[in-house]
Amino acid sequence: MCLILLLISSTIVYPQKPFLDSIRVQIDNKMELELAVNDYKNLVGNIENNLKSLQSILKDSNSIPGGTSYIITYSPNKLVSIKQSGQSEKIIWKDNEMTLTQFNNQCFVQSVNYSLLIRFNNIEDLTSDNLIEKIKAAINATSAIQGRFAATYNYAFQGNNLVHYDQLDKLNGQLDALSLKGGVGANLIKNQPVVDISAEIGLLFSKKGIWKNNYYLSYNQLSFFDDKSKVNLNGFANIGYRYNFSNDIKSPDWLGVEFGYLVNRNGDLFEKNTFRLGVNWEIGKYISVSPQLYFSGSSTYPALRIGFGF
Repeated sequence: MCLILLLISSTIVYPQKPFLDSIRVQIDNKMELELAVNDYKNLVGNIENNLKSLQSILKDSNSIPGGTSYIITYSPNKLVSIKQSGQSEKIIWKDNEMTLTQFNNQCFVQSVNYSLLIRFNNIEDLTSDNLIEKIKAAINATSAIQGRFAATYNYAFQGNNLVHYDQLDKLNGQLDALSLKGGVGANLIKNQPVVDISAEIGLLFSKKGIWKNNYYLSYNQLSFFDDKSKVNLNGFANIGYRYNFSNDIKSPDWLGVEFGYLVNRNGDLFEKNTFRLGVNWEIGKYISVSPQLYFSGSSTYPALRIGFGF
């Protein structure tokens, strides 16, 4: 029964920021809760204090409506509101043959470090100390196993025993990935316009559902015309690193550094054993700007590349 309830609740979507760790708990077929975690630091203490404060307010209040469903909204230290929600919601098995349970009421708790939704029938279950202890147990169990990826963890209480249904757990957002890129660039080197074609292979490492670290190898083939209108081709092999400063999956903000070495030389634009150091900033999805310094023997000179990728 608990497993079926968790399967159904896993299809319900609640408003929350994307790719947070999420903890789903079914309690003795009486209550269900979903906790979205921004930060595990001091989470247990914050939830315990906030729920005790809410429970105290509800016990001292005569505002709980009877005979109808309602929604409680709580912003710690700011607001407690109760709103009748009209017709109650019934959760059934998808083939409509088995009624599992019915939760008439909901309680939302919205804090800086978490958001919590509790579905329940009896106000006594919401105001019990037992609820707080079970939430703390689920958080402590998750804290011990949560890692670099954003995930949804599923639990159920059978009496006082916490059961982890890890077969229902799932990872959310972007995972580690292999990246392949290509592009063209417009360069200004020694006041000489130079175009290049680039190819890149890299590894993207995710943190809580968003790609944050990118390590890569790339090759730039630079082309320019000499005084005799002959095309000269030069090649740089590069190693680089980028970091994504954005927490919005749709608007990444990559900034990194790159080291390159001349591996193919034609013409007199570059001397032997030339290497370069650049900063790579992606100002758009397909556009990057890279100020660079070239080092060749005793000479050092700046350059600029604007890249267009795909």
